[in-house]
Amino acid sequence: MAPSEESRRERLTILARDPTGEGTCEVYISHQRIQAMARRSMGQVKECGYIVPAILQQPTAVFEGLRRDQDDDPWGVGWRCYCGLPSCSYQPDGRQSAPYRGQVFLVFVNDEGVAYN
Repeated sequence: MAPSEESRRERLTILARDPTGEGTCEVYISHQRIQAMARRSMGQVKECGYIVPAILQQPTAVFEGLRRDQDDDPWGVGWRCYCGLPSCSYQPDGRQSAPYRGQVFLVFVNDEGVAYN
């Protein structure tokens, strides 16, 4: 069954590499989370729009089953962590910069496919 029109407006869908290495899976970012990022900075909005999809589609590594209770998303249990080295970073004002030296970018996804951190 196709998602309702309302649910498509409530979230952004990104095709991510399936951790098995075969095909893709859907990862969602809630509209509420995108709005929260926009209130913080233009840099976080650009990370969400450019870096998050890149890491989800071409991660260096994907970890499953590692968890600590304080890391869990209140709206879903368990998690998967997509890790990668972005080609750039973004300043709070949205300007593109060199990637942060010695750091990786992590995208955490709960068991319902929702990116939460």
